[in-house]
Amino acid sequence: MRPCHFYISFNPLFNRHSTFKTQAHEFYYELKEKVSIDPSASLYWGKLQMSEYTESLNFSHFEEVFKTNHEKGDDTVLFVSDYQHLWVGRVSEITQHAPAMSETLSFYQDKKVEIWFKVSDFDLISNDAQGTADLLAQLYVDNHYYQYKVKEMGPYNSGIRFPMIIQNGMDEKYFYDFGGKDISHRVKLENSLVATPGESMRLNNIIQTYVIPEENFKKLPELVRSQIIYAEILLLEATAGGKKDRAKLEQSILTYLRCLEILLNHTFINHLKREEGHRLFVTKDHPVKFLRSPLDRDKKNLLRLKDLTEIVELGQIKMLMDAPTFFNNTSLDYVFRNHKRFWEYCRLELRSTLKNESLIEIRNTLAKGESIDIYDQELILVRNILLGVGGRGVFNDIIRNYYSDEKPVEEVA
Repeated sequence: MRPCHFYISFNPLFNRHSTFKTQAHEFYYELKEKVSIDPSASLYWGKLQMSEYTESLNFSHFEEVFKTNHEKGDDTVLFVSDYQHLWVGRVSEITQHAPAMSETLSFYQDKKVEIWFKVSDFDLISNDAQGTADLLAQLYVDNHYYQYKVKEMGPYNSGIRFPMIIQNGMDEKYFYDFGGKDISHRVKLENSLVATPGESMRLNNIIQTYVIPEENFKKLPELVRSQIIYAEILLLEATAGGKKDRAKLEQSILTYLRCLEILLNHTFINHLKREEGHRLFVTKDHPVKFLRSPLDRDKKNLLRLKDLTEIVELGQIKMLMDAPTFFNNTSLDYVFRNHKRFWEYCRLELRSTLKNESLIEIRNTLAKGESIDIYDQELILVRNILLGVGGRGVFNDIIRNYYSDEKPVEEVA
């Protein structure tokens, strides 16, 4: 059975006195401001009790879901929708005790709330009714918490009592631990779906039509898809009207390189975790580093790879591509035996691209906030190489080679 998560719908008209578009938009900007000051900050989303006659909430079921996911090292996701928008929140706690008003929205003052979700990260993944409906269709109920099943979530479901305990057919990972001071949360990343929704939808269609085939684009992690759109908007702003905004150009290229980093964590690193995550170790420092062997090292400063939640940086990934026998207790040729085509691509093509185009050096320099001494056209070439302008593109090649080795796996109940 797939991991369980939480789903809740809300009526945006309940918050009509707010200056924000919806209650969720206000929540997004409030949390964004909080974590920019304190990365450990969070905000509570509450579910109003609509009537005293409403069936009572079985809080223990929600506690069990959160505890089960936590013990497995999985995120618990809160899906929030008004059927026009779909948001995702990273749940760090659930409670029935009201938080201080400074830890939630003023909207909840003097209202009866039956359950609170403590949210440490929050972002928008769809801002149009059709896109939201398509994503909600992937959320379903088939678990032991209910005596019935629900094929998909949508505005026309009847007899549903929110919040719901659901499963996600997309099997998507929405939140990553970046570890760095510049980006510690997804909510700190700029999201074009929130800032420039119309431009975002237009670019999304262009990219799928002319650069990355729709089939491959859909296989990219959701965060990568949204950040590619944001990077393109930055590039347009950097070159609009013949002007040259170097800062926005560099930000666009850094966003593209971070997309590559996330994609390789989603493929290369996740496969390594599944195959050898219990035997391989990394340091707890930032950025994390792989260890050849944990022998003669203080285990307090180490972490098993399977327990790592932080993003592994490009430099460490390329180091493993360069040295298949880096680890004392295994060989990467063996680890990727069931992903031979992908491993051959990494060894024979990708690592050469990373080296010859200086992608790691560019990424590290821009991530430090330092300007890099190369021409604008050389930076744009980085974008073209990754996206596939005038060629197949690195993103395309990673998806094509990785999933060519994938075999359908029957889900075990």
